[in-house]
Amino acid sequence: MYKDLNLIKFPEDPKTANEAVENILAYAVANNASDIHCDPRLTDIVVRLRSDGMIHEVGTLPKRIADEFISRLKILAGVRTDVHAIPQDGRWQAHINGDAYNIRISFMPTYYGENAVMRILSAQSTGQHSYASLGFTPDHVYAISEALKKSSGLILVTGPTGSGKTTTLHACLMSKRKEPLSIVTLEDPVEYEISGVRQIHVRHTHGVTFASGLRSVLRQDPDMIMVGEIRDAETARVAVHTALTGHLVLSTLHTNSALETIPRLLDMGVDHYLLAATLRLIVAQRLVRTMCHSCNMVGCEACNHTGYHGRTIIAEVCLVDEKMQKLIAEKRPLADITSYAKAHGFHFMYNDGLEKVDWGITSREEMMRVLST
Repeated sequence: MYKDLNLIKFPEDPKTANEAVENILAYAVANNASDIHCDPRLTDIVVRLRSDGMIHEVGTLPKRIADEFISRLKILAGVRTDVHAIPQDGRWQAHINGDAYNIRISFMPTYYGENAVMRILSAQSTGQHSYASLGFTPDHVYAISEALKKSSGLILVTGPTGSGKTTTLHACLMSKRKEPLSIVTLEDPVEYEISGVRQIHVRHTHGVTFASGLRSVLRQDPDMIMVGEIRDAETARVAVHTALTGHLVLSTLHTNSALETIPRLLDMGVDHYLLAATLRLIVAQRLVRTMCHSCNMVGCEACNHTGYHGRTIIAEVCLVDEKMQKLIAEKRPLADITSYAKAHGFHFMYNDGLEKVDWGITSREEMMRVLST
């Protein structure tokens, strides 16, 4: 038990591997880190934290405890300690100052030894986010809420890795879980535990994919299904057919913008008329750092002298109406669909970012940094 997490220092010379693990986790929590990278080198292990989306080095561990350090992490994660040549994934729950944290960890063999990367998720707050707290505007919230009122169809959240797509989907699930619905998720892995929702961990090593899992879930009498990601043509087609047969399907996809989702799904082999019949909503999003208001971006202890503290969403949300469905069914080019959307109130992510700059939520430099990547 630590009296004050803010007083925790990085363990430069820990006596034992267990001490190193406990102190690094506490240090990461104190610094609001989402990930811990432990990278072996010739003479030491360099430890880096990812906070507010940015990664930075915080210290090193001596080589003398490297093997014990990795072994301790493996024991906690419940993976084999005698396997070093292949990747392994595990998880456990850590308790720091009375609070529970779910730790996901990946081990990867490298030239100088095994690399370990840990993802930290608060067990107390997982899945408790509201749309407003994530950064969605009232117009965005209205569009999302309208789409979720439908009993069937396809709702997609798009963006690169680390843009908060899963958190947005879980906020959608949380808004529906008290309704008399049968809700099932297919995830790889399960990140947020949600009471009242049946959550299934997709295990590709056991032959369970998103596509095969989705087919099996249909025999479980679901009303609403969340599929962690549409990664391939087979999953795309199964998801669309599932939405067509009276189910509300939520999923993620990797596209740069909301409207680019339409040609992306068509390229994956989804028929125009099926996409037109099922598509209800597309959300494209990114995460930007928010300005530290303790120091007005001068730099202080609260923001680790970066000028930023926390993150918020900038997004574009497209509620697909009957006219847009008709344009998709008629195989009209993306330019025509974009023109129609703009004429009927669609705002690009850039515009949402500018509004958040004007409101003093983030800086123009931060917005441009995120949108240029």
